[in-house]
Amino acid sequence: MVFNILINNVDDHLNNHGFLHHAHGQWNLAPAFDLNPFPDKERALKTWVSEEAGDVASLEEALAVAPLFGLTKGAEQVVLDEVKSTVTQWKAVARSIGMSSADIDSFAPAFEHAELKTEATRSSAVRGRLSKLK
Repeated sequence: MVFNILINNVDDHLNNHGFLHHAHGQWNLAPAFDLNPFPDKERALKTWVSEEAGDVASLEEALAVAPLFGLTKGAEQVVLDEVKSTVTQWKAVARSIGMSSADIDSFAPAFEHAELKTEATRSSAVRGRLSKLK
């Protein structure tokens, strides 16, 4: 969910989520597939974060529903930071696979957007509050 928001994947419908049978009736979440950044599309999700949020592609809304996914307080920020850290390296990955500067520039709006900047400010404030508690 967080990855879809961070890369502006507006094609995140339920057919792009799946499970794999492991053994003895055990199922595991399938690895991610069909993930596409859309630099030229409005930021909206096909698979809503919640009924209250609707199709809003918001990290704040994703964090708000983290307990529904079994994430404890603080764990949601760890997951977000991990995904965010990976996504912010997108230009280096793009260059390593041979994307031209023009192509990289054309994809930038999918990866570099106001939602990411808002999250950077919010997570910095959270870290500041946590360090004062220690």
